[in-house]
Order: sequence, then structure tokens, then C-alpha cells
Amino acid sequence: MVRGRSRALGALITATLALCALTLGCERRAQDAPAADAPAATLTATAGYGGEALLDTRVAPGGSLMRALRGATEVETLYGGGFVSRMLGRESDAAATMDWFLFVDGISSPVGAKNVAVHDGDAIWWDHRDWGELMDTPVVVGEWPRPLTRVDGAAPQVSADPPLRAALERAGARLVDGGTPWRAVVGESDALAAREPAWRRALADPDGAGLTVAIEDGRVTALADGGGPRVEVPGARALVAAVPTGTDPADGVTVVVAGLDAAAAEAAAEAVAGDPAILRHRYAVAFDGAGAPLRAGGRAGP
Repeated sequence: MVRGRSRALGALITATLALCALTLGCERRAQDAPAADAPAATLTATAGYGGEALLDTRVAPGGSLMRALRGATEVETLYGGGFVSRMLGRESDAAATMDWFLFVDGISSPVGAKNVAVHDGDAIWWDHRDWGELMDTPVVVGEWPRPLTRVDGAAPQVSADPPLRAALERAGARLVDGGTPWRAVVGESDALAAREPAWRRALADPDGAGLTVAIEDGRVTALADGGGPRVEVPGARALVAAVPTGTDPADGVTVVVAGLDAAAAEAAAEAVAGDPAILRHRYAVAFDGAGAPLRAGGRAGP
């Protein structure tokens, strides 16, 4: 940032800003949001595991995400302009283990914004958070019912347990009976692990699965506010989370509603089916036995 105060430094400031724009990309190419009836993607930004809203707008499809982002706010970049280093008053800071994370339709982007194409209907979510306890979260529930209704601009074939099956059908999902890596499952945690390898792997290695909310030693745990270590959530009996079905979430995602008992899982699933906003911009959520959300991973409160 330029800090010169005297008029004598005016020319230097101008030159420095120009150099910054060329090398770091610290600029804004202001663009109006598309008209209400025009093709568009949603672009939101938050901080602290979705706990603080920073930006909510619509952007035109057809170009790179970096171009769309610069149309909405001032951005500084690194690594050839491909990755965000600072925007909306938040910056990447390796020493403080803080960074920007990008999800498109609920799936973590494997490439920088310069190499992400914006499609009509995309749900793009940036979150600035601490990664000291959990480096990678391959998939989140914060854009539910995506990615089960839409991924990479298309609708995958989806299998789902009730009551999420009816909810996904209402949302336009392409439902099938099994045989797909895109699925939503509901049940007691150990029973789900017995039939779902993805959940079995997640239970064995919650960190590797990127779980901000997990079931560990018969307890529901969640990352503390600000991203601290997972701790038990008092009164929690179920969770809603998402994990890659295989090794790459782009090839399949399993949304898991798991409970310490089947009734708690059913209650949490009913709550999500009735009010999808419960999951909005949350990585994963812990519920009590009656289906009330208690804690979202990494942030205070539900």
C-alpha cells in the first residue's frame, strides 16, 4: 500500500499504483451487476467460516472469475494474477494462517480464480478463514442443495434417502435409484458407515475428510469459533456434512445426515428439507435430537 502523505510524492504514488495494477492486480474494473432477468452467477464473500457477510452480488457469465471479481470489488493478486491475496479488507497471511478459500456450487476450486470460468447460474462463494486446524475442506454444505442439483453447469444423477429425496426432487435434482457417486444419505452414523465407504473414511480421518463438524468417540464435535480445534457440542445428536464420494469431489459428493441415533438423523434431515437456509454459507452443522441447529463448524452459533 502507498503511504506517502506529501504532495511531492504525488507522481510517485501514481506510478506505484500503476505498477501495483500491473504486477499484483490491485485494481477494480467496476461493472454493474446484470439485470434481474439477464444470465448471471451469484458471487458472495464471507469471513470466519461464513460468519461475517462481506459481499453479495451478481456477476455476468462468460469470462474468468477473476475478471468478474474485479468488476465487483478491488482485488490484489499473487502468482501471476491467478490467486487472491487481498480483498474486502482481508488478506492472505501465511504467518497468521489466514487465507481466502473458494467454492463453486459447494465444491472447493482446485485452481485459482483466473482459471475458473463463470457460468450462468453458478453459486460462487469466497470465505476468508483460519486454516491452522483444518487446511482443506473439499466440499461444503453451504450451497445446499448444490452440488447435488448442479455441478460444473450441469445436473448430475443423484440418489437420496428420505426426506431429502423429496426435497431434492422439488429443487430439480435428477433422481435415480442408486448407482451414482452423487448422493444424500440419512441415518445412524455407524449404520451409514457400514454402507457408505465415504462416510467410513471420514469417521476414521475427520481432518483428512475436511470435516468442520464430526462424530468422534460417540460425540458430535465442531471446530471452535475462529477455527480452533474441534470440541464437543453440548446437546448435539446429529450433523449435516459433505464429503467426496471418492478421491475428487468433482467426480462425486456424498451429503451425510448422520446421527448418534436414527431418530436424531431423521429430525436433522427434516429440518434441512423444510428450511434449506439452515445450511446457507456453513461448512457443516451440528443439530440437537429434535432437529434444531446448534453450531456451525468454525463459527459461533448455528
